[in-house]
Amino acid sequence: MITLGIDLASQPKDTAACRIDWSAPHPRVHELEANGHDARLDELIAASDAIGIDAPFGWPRPFVEQIGDWRLDQWDNSLRDRLTLRRTDLHVRDTCGLTPLRVAADRIALPALRAMALLHRHGVTDRSGPPGARFHEVYPAGSLRQWGLLHPPSYRGRGNEAALRRREILREISQRFDFPAPDHAAVTDHLVDALVASITAALAATGRTIPPPPAEREPARHEGWIHLPLP
Repeated sequence: MITLGIDLASQPKDTAACRIDWSAPHPRVHELEANGHDARLDELIAASDAIGIDAPFGWPRPFVEQIGDWRLDQWDNSLRDRLTLRRTDLHVRDTCGLTPLRVAADRIALPALRAMALLHRHGVTDRSGPPGARFHEVYPAGSLRQWGLLHPPSYRGRGNEAALRRREILREISQRFDFPAPDHAAVTDHLVDALVASITAALAATGRTIPPPPAEREPARHEGWIHLPLP
């Protein structure tokens, strides 16, 4: 099996991709690269069996319904959360204590729009990542939390402390998954996220992530579902 992880940003310069071959005696990273233009991402997708994308696959249903025909004349925090947090965002918060960025009210909306174009190009209609699907929504910080690898200091950013933390995470991942993570993955958090997304895609493809509960399956088809690894 070959998996592809994509840390998808609204612009290619901040988009990273990582392709891993799991069929050899030990997993091997084939590509780990930045500057992900759509044409290059499509090439990598065509050569991969399972794809994990770090970007929202949809919007909360109440937001979609309300924004097209606004009738509300009140506002409170409960309504804010209902309109801006998907069911999967609430599930992630309850499962591992992290709240993903709000796709309806944050800059993550721009990567989500690019993700929608990518999914449309590749004929994805069920955004929940059901069994047998190639495309799965992933959340690298959530994966790291599930593996017990997310703790201070943050691995995000340009400072020396963040770079040191990235190198520590890569060493821990290499030991856990029995393959040498490329040294240059520590250059940016985008590359680390792409690597983690690719690993999570492998877990999702083999049934080792948390699927949507029965009551959430239908909404997840439209809103998307973040595949967190089993702890």
